[in-house]
Amino acid sequence: MIPQMYDYADQLYERQQSGLLRKLRQLPHGAIDLASNDYLHLAKNPEVIEAGIAALKKFGAGGRASRLVSGNLLPHQQLESTIAQFKHTEAALVFPSGYHANLSAVTTLAQPGDFIFCDKRNHASLIDACRLANAQNIAVRYFGDLKKLESLLKSTFTQNCFIVSDGVFSMDGDLADVPQLLNLAEEFNALLLLDDAHGTGTLGATGRGTTEHFGIENHPRIINIGTLSKAIGGQGGFVAASQQIIDWLINQARPFIYTTALNPASCAAAQKAFEIIEREPQLTGQLRAIAQQLAQSLQELGYDAILQPSPIIPVIIGEAQDALNLSEQLLERGIWCPAIRPPTVPAGKSRLRLTANLSLTQGDITKVLSAFKSTFRNS
Repeated sequence: MIPQMYDYADQLYERQQSGLLRKLRQLPHGAIDLASNDYLHLAKNPEVIEAGIAALKKFGAGGRASRLVSGNLLPHQQLESTIAQFKHTEAALVFPSGYHANLSAVTTLAQPGDFIFCDKRNHASLIDACRLANAQNIAVRYFGDLKKLESLLKSTFTQNCFIVSDGVFSMDGDLADVPQLLNLAEEFNALLLLDDAHGTGTLGATGRGTTEHFGIENHPRIINIGTLSKAIGGQGGFVAASQQIIDWLINQARPFIYTTALNPASCAAAQKAFEIIEREPQLTGQLRAIAQQLAQSLQELGYDAILQPSPIIPVIIGEAQDALNLSEQLLERGIWCPAIRPPTVPAGKSRLRLTANLSLTQGDITKVLSAFKSTFRNS
């Protein structure tokens, strides 16, 4: 007998009625994009594109195989050297995505019997990585504030511990208290796994990220994790750490060992993007100025817009349907800014998540503010 398949129609209908149904949509032609994570507008930078094209012609379109089989190409090694230099670490390892990088770091570095402490607001890839680690006989505890984390660390002081946190929390745009996390890591002999997906390229005097922002680069207790798909403008992920840790990942990380290598064009494009960030450190200041202008102007219009150290500007609306309605009204005026709803954010905290980026001209910003002014405002 063929088993009856699940019918998801009722559940999909419930989501639609509650304003929580997700659909794939394309960015309309000509719309101003206020949701892009391409913060430095490097995805369309001519130098970045040309570097990718050159690698595409020389090495082909795909990675061909896993890195340990025949997929280890010169662009991978060059990019890893560039990342290690950029992050001030001994070595780096490139992955097909930031998701792969997080899964690898969390599930491979911790051993059975160890403890992982994961911030509740971390990206889904870190949460999923901790769930997988839990299945490997690694205890996982979640914390939402530093006092709880300290209490949890005290209760497991004799065990090997890992603290896992985003550098920039992606839905609120605020920063983890990295100095205090590091203090706790030192006090309790733990390692800090820091996913700086939204900080790399956007924070610090030279764009090196959250650790540079706090003045604590090249600390031996910090494992740097990042993505190439945001400020770097491409695709892929990385871990930057000591040579020993990188060697261990190469030998033990299943998401690295058993997947096809990142395509060489993405590697070459990302390497060029890092070179541009190093060459033009003023880009982070320009990005900051745009974020300040947007947040402060929206506040003046009466919106609950929050200026953060990062380029992420949450505009808190409240109910999911209200956020959807505002998003649709903005789209009618040529502004692309999708609503962020539960379960991504807590109930009653639905929002528009604006991202400052260097593609925005002063004309664009004027049009954005005019559109917000003429639409429904959350009281």
